[in-house]
Amino acid sequence: MTQSTRPAPPNLRIPEINGLRGLAIIAVVWHHITIALAFHPPLVLGVSTGLLLLNGWTGVNLFFMLSGFVLYLPYAAQKRQIRNTTDAWTFYKHRFFRLIPLYYLVCVTAVVLSGHLAHADRGMLREAFAIATFTFPFHHATFVPASNWALWSIGTEVLFSVLFPLLAVLAARRGIKPMLIVALVLSLGVRAIRALDPPPAGPDWIADALLLGRLDEFVIGMALAAAWVRGTFWRIPTTRSGVLAVLLLLAACYGFDRCISRTISFEWMAILNNVFDLGLTLLILTLLNGAPWLRFLRWRVLQLPGMACYSIYLWHLPVMNALGLFKGNTQPAFMAAALLITLFLAALTYRFVEFRAAPDWRALFLFKSPQPVLTVTHEPQPEHEPKLQTPTVTL
Repeated sequence: MTQSTRPAPPNLRIPEINGLRGLAIIAVVWHHITIALAFHPPLVLGVSTGLLLLNGWTGVNLFFMLSGFVLYLPYAAQKRQIRNTTDAWTFYKHRFFRLIPLYYLVCVTAVVLSGHLAHADRGMLREAFAIATFTFPFHHATFVPASNWALWSIGTEVLFSVLFPLLAVLAARRGIKPMLIVALVLSLGVRAIRALDPPPAGPDWIADALLLGRLDEFVIGMALAAAWVRGTFWRIPTTRSGVLAVLLLLAACYGFDRCISRTISFEWMAILNNVFDLGLTLLILTLLNGAPWLRFLRWRVLQLPGMACYSIYLWHLPVMNALGLFKGNTQPAFMAAALLITLFLAALTYRFVEFRAAPDWRALFLFKSPQPVLTVTHEPQPEHEPKLQTPTVTL
């Protein structure tokens, strides 16, 4: 039967997205704790648990994907549009005041806490200048700043923000699918080439810091947002998709573990990243399909760190450095102090810097009434209604 209506997405918030970001920030912080502890994963039934306990860095993959989802969601729903340079500058202004004030606050604090100013050399001064001018991603010697290594991915996020208006226009004019295909091919090619001569450890300058090898993750997030708004995302039984997602994530983590230990060729990292991203995509689709077993992502203990993940991400390494965790001060008291101080500073800057203009602080800390449960029932919307209702998430 022909139907002259189009599906309207449910007018609901998606607290589970905040919960996913909470898992991502917990994974990244845990990853840096394992570095400080020189952690060796135990064997369980003769099998190493390293694939579960040493791959917290993959939280960055999830961050990038969710950034694409959250940023594009209001544009996919036509709540916002980029039609001209004025719209683009409005977007840039919003992103600048969303990201940069906290960036500079933490960077100045990190440089002071690092103690490098007392013995500043040419390299330190060059890094400070690169951070101050936000040019650190563009040089191989500064893209991972010594005072706060986590800034490399902030640089990647900002580069995506710079590119976002162009991507939004291309998606509107050419469609999201062709752009997704181009991004997948481009990023895989860049990762494959860079894997031929990988860095000893950590992110790669070209593939990671300069966005080229990570663009696909952002565009996957954009494609998921578009599919969610239009009600065209892949509907499969949530148990089946959830199991497949977990299997893909575990397989990728096992491969990462083997590549990093050089048990297998490092070149496999390029395609394993696609396997991991496919697992994340299926996980998000499972969530959007209303899987009841993913409702734990609504727990406040996951949503709150997810909502404040930018503050936590920027603060945790400077605090760990200041307390000497990477110099052997890994006693339980130091570890607990680092976590508590990080959470305290993050809560302050989340409220008074990130969302300084928020009229109701209680909503920022989820002291409001419970949010409705995510559903995937899409009621038909008459064609003459020009506005779509869209689920909203914390931007």
